[in-house]
Amino acid sequence: MIYINFIEYRWPMRKKLQIFISSTFADLVAERQVAVEAVLKAGHIPAGIGIEPFFLESPMETIRRWIDESDVYILILGGIYGTMLPDDSKSYTHWEYDYAGELGKPRFALVLTDEALRQKPYDFVIAADYQKFQEFKQSVIEDVSIFHIAEEWHVRWVIHEKLKEYKGKNDLDGWVSGKNIPDVQKLLEENASLLRENARLHAELKKTLPDTSQS
Repeated sequence: MIYINFIEYRWPMRKKLQIFISSTFADLVAERQVAVEAVLKAGHIPAGIGIEPFFLESPMETIRRWIDESDVYILILGGIYGTMLPDDSKSYTHWEYDYAGELGKPRFALVLTDEALRQKPYDFVIAADYQKFQEFKQSVIEDVSIFHIAEEWHVRWVIHEKLKEYKGKNDLDGWVSGKNIPDVQKLLEENASLLRENARLHAELKKTLPDTSQS
């Protein structure tokens, strides 16, 4: 039996992923900055880069939009629970993590080791928030891939390796520069030409095959 296959036209696309970086604010400035640099160095777009919610006019709406538009969610987890939502139900960091999960965004977490945490000024931790933080941390450990971070170079290495995994995923939308978008009209014309050629070959093949309708 002879098969004639359709030709699928493909073109290279330089796709940048938007990476939402989530963390508490004042205690993780250095780690967050390293994460931003690692995302940029990998050729992607960082978002949600640790802006204190109080500085945003409509924090939940703004953060929700950033996460909606992002392809991957990264959590940097230190030792505090963070700024609470207006209704005091959970922290902004916790809410961002949950919201990204509800959307089905790929998520992973960079969790500071105990040694790294001892270098942080955590004398002001409130007991009630500490309990919420421990519960949140446990849920993260159970739900997503985690990487223990002791030094800044660990942040760079993990992000570099993980983003290589996501780069080739076709189910991540990403962002494409206008100059890399192909000429759609030209592609349509080429596709129409291929379809005509395919129809011609089918017609020729049909003429060469024996007529079995009378047998």
